Amino acid sequence: MIKKSIMLTLILAGFGVLFVVAVAAQAEPADDKIRAASLTPADIPEEARKRANPHPADAASIEYGKLIFSSQCTMCHGADGRGTGDLVERLALEMPDFTDAKWQSEWSDGAFFYVVDTGHGAMPGQKNRFKDERKWHLVNYVRTFAKK
Repeated sequence: MIKKSIMLTLILAGFGVLFVVAVAAQAEPADDKIRAASLTPADIPEEARKRANPHPADAASIEYGKLIFSSQCTMCHGADGRGTGDLVERLALEMPDFTDAKWQSEWSDGAFFYVVDTGHGAMPGQKNRFKDERKWHLVNYVRTFAKK
């Protein structure tokens, strides 16, 4: 079941990457940076901030989250989570640095899940695209950047 899910994720990811690259190739750089990094945990509803991750950060969860991050997030957030992906300069984006200890301590799992779910700035929400389970695994993987 997980293998089918991973295969489907990879296929969808491939189409998603092609779409983003096609849009980016035609997009004009913005005059001002889109400040995704300007969002603070205080901007997230309290109920969402307090939401607990129902999936333990075990090896399987982190590996699944890495697969999702690698196929869906690196073009902006960078493979190392520092917010320096290939599209950042081209689209004049400013991304948060997931390796920053302050960012990691200020953002609860629930707050980060909320942003992935609803989107912010140039990042579209994944509410109807990913099941909650996938988003929680992604949260677990992003937490690993704090240890690097």
